[in-house]
Amino acid sequence: MINPKSLKNLKSAKKGEIRNPKGRPKGKTMKEFAREFLLKMSDDEKVKWLKSLGQDIVWKMAEGNPPDDITVRATIKTEEPLSEEQINELLKRRTKTDSADR
Repeated sequence: MINPKSLKNLKSAKKGEIRNPKGRPKGKTMKEFAREFLLKMSDDEKVKWLKSLGQDIVWKMAEGNPPDDITVRATIKTEEPLSEEQINELLKRRTKTDSADR
């Protein structure tokens, strides 16, 4: 949750104004730091450290964040053309599946 007091400190940049002219500060990024940190650990230390984290965090570290929305496109091939009734039935099933996934 965002602290309402922190919102008071937010100021939008005026047109043409550069808010961070020097860019990111020099030094390691968090990703570089974490990579070096893990490379220094033994396998046993890594396993112990991973067990201390939640499964969802470990999954995201391994696979990345899951997409928020997935679009699936499919083609249905049949020997004979589908009737309008069959098409409507397929669409009804798809709508039920989509709403159950959310």
